[in-house]
Amino acid sequence: MENSKPQESVWTVLTDTLTSPSEAFAAIARTPRGLFPLLLLTLVSLAVSLYYFSVLDLAWWVDDTLAQAELSGEQLEAARDNLLQTGRGVLATIGTITAALSTFIFILLQAGYMSLAGALTGSSFKFRHWFALAAWGSTPYLIGSIAMLVNIALHSTGQLSATALDPTSLAALGLNQSEALEPLMRGITLPMLWSLALFVLGFSAWQQSTIAKAAAIILTPYLLVLTIILALL
Repeated sequence: MENSKPQESVWTVLTDTLTSPSEAFAAIARTPRGLFPLLLLTLVSLAVSLYYFSVLDLAWWVDDTLAQAELSGEQLEAARDNLLQTGRGVLATIGTITAALSTFIFILLQAGYMSLAGALTGSSFKFRHWFALAAWGSTPYLIGSIAMLVNIALHSTGQLSATALDPTSLAALGLNQSEALEPLMRGITLPMLWSLALFVLGFSAWQQSTIAKAAAIILTPYLLVLTIILALL
């Protein structure tokens, strides 16, 4: 896997991941560097969380959040008082920690799954390669984070619901036709679909398998989760 070709800069690999994936996959295979995209994704998600809570109309956000929880009476008042007493700083801290952990856990789980799938299909790649592929393959979420920053900036009053934060979700794009499916449609975003496509293409390239086979392997966990969610609705 190693050769004499000069090592590409991380910015070149980032650009190639988004515009020329085949070249990015070859570069990642030669030099698996997953730390840079992981840190970049984490920092950008932290920036979104901090910016969101810094400009948020906290009283409005508390009412909006509790309205979605469908509480009433004394429970509603108690929950509202607790959230307001918690304060902007604590809520922002919780939000940033959650953002950082969710980014790391997602990439770790994706890397672990691809590493296991690769091992079962005779891959010569190690976990560090799959971790790098999972991290670089997640970089479309940077586009989603930028879209969220713009969305926050456009709501100068600070009255932006957490469920409407991401303008790239299928629900935000008007593709939801069912109230029952709205939470699911808000969870599916264009960067997510883009990232899944990169995982499929990367797995296919590294394992020299067909796109159909790679898609079946990579997408199976997501389809299982989707099936369970739909069954519970």
